[in-house]
Amino acid sequence: MACPAGLNVQAYVQMVREGKYEEALKIIMEDLPLPGVLGRICPHGCEDACRRCEVDDPVAIRDLKRLAADQFDPREVKIDCLPPRKEKVAIVGSGPAGLSAAYHLARKGVLSTIYEALPEPGGMLRVGIPAHRLPREILDMEIEVITNLGVEIQTNTPIGPELTLDDLMNNGYSAVYLALGAHKGIDLAIPGEKTRGVRQGVDFLREVNLTGTAAVGRKVAIIGGGNVAIDVARSAVRLGAEEVSIIYRRTRAEMPAWEEEVQAAETEGVTISYLAAPQEVLTSDGKVIGLRCIRMRLTEPDSSGRKRPVPIPDSEYEIEIDQLVPAIGQRPDLSALEDVTGLTFSRWGTAEVDAVTYATNREGVFAGGDLQTGPWIAIGAIAAGREAAESITRYLD
Repeated sequence: MACPAGLNVQAYVQMVREGKYEEALKIIMEDLPLPGVLGRICPHGCEDACRRCEVDDPVAIRDLKRLAADQFDPREVKIDCLPPRKEKVAIVGSGPAGLSAAYHLARKGVLSTIYEALPEPGGMLRVGIPAHRLPREILDMEIEVITNLGVEIQTNTPIGPELTLDDLMNNGYSAVYLALGAHKGIDLAIPGEKTRGVRQGVDFLREVNLTGTAAVGRKVAIIGGGNVAIDVARSAVRLGAEEVSIIYRRTRAEMPAWEEEVQAAETEGVTISYLAAPQEVLTSDGKVIGLRCIRMRLTEPDSSGRKRPVPIPDSEYEIEIDQLVPAIGQRPDLSALEDVTGLTFSRWGTAEVDAVTYATNREGVFAGGDLQTGPWIAIGAIAAGREAAESITRYLD
């Protein structure tokens, strides 16, 4: 019940226990098409709810999913699909929400075309997660599971002036599912942030993941405490940075990054400064030369139960850096959708949809994943894609 996608955990764990890996995958793939991917990058909240925690440690649910996918090729699993229907659906975005929607639509007999702005499919699975955490051959293999069902993916095809929502609706598609993700980094809003040498974490990771490299400084500072900050730090180490530090305004206990990833970063030489926040980027000749920070302290828990970081007066200090990478969060890039009739967005830049059907105010247009929730976990986006497939199928009926 703790799984956002509602996987039948008990059943596939039992199959893995008996060495029946194909049967385990068939159970998993009733709900999601990416078992090897999720077996590596899912935050496994199900394990926190495992009753075995009351005895010693939880059952290793995520790792058992990975084991099944590593032992039996998911492409060989027989996937039952209904007879093809005449209606076609356009999906914008090939991240976990778009891939999941395409997969579940295909199983219902509805084939789709996915339009992807980037040169390779996968969305944040490809450009937001480094290969050391998610090997590209695993992602490619499991995307093939979906294309083998008849789903078409067109890369280098962004929605925008040359391909509008109206174009899609006029090109014979009966419905459109918007799953653009949240690929735009949030600014720090401090002086000097637009200086050469400052780069958003999501942009840095996108370049590393698509090209294998990116410009990296000698002394790199990353702002943030999530997995993106950790991924940037570990990637910078691999690219040859001499000193890599993470600056986080709360304590380690509040850090949203996985503990295993934090430990891995520290093992690789990354230093983490807690209870500190950036105040100003120090520059010379238009380039970053340092960062002024201030010490923080945590207040008593507020009404939400969370301690709020507040600055400690007269505690400023400076560090020498030549590259700064903000990684404090993402939001959807709405530049291609802001003027589209019938779409409305929240003050957080997320698409507003019906809470049950994921339908927008535009007839035949649905939205989900990070575009609708803001940045969340891949398993949540996969669940959203499945729900959208159900709603779209009912709409077509």
